[in-house]
Amino acid sequence: MKYFKYLIFFFSGTAAAFFISFWIETMNPEPHEGALLFESFAWYASTFVAGACGFLYGSSGK
Repeated sequence: MKYFKYLIFFFSGTAAAFFISFWIETMNPEPHEGALLFESFAWYASTFVAGACGFLYGSSGK
């Protein structure tokens, strides 16, 4: 797939956004556990997909 490099940037950006959102939520005096759980899972999933796209892009020999 020729768009792997764009997917890497997209999912890296979403991972950064979810991390910043998680960080802001942890500064809340009474953080919502559901929001923290969702944001941590979304951050991990975005990081994993960005890494998988990077691996596939690197192994394609381009």
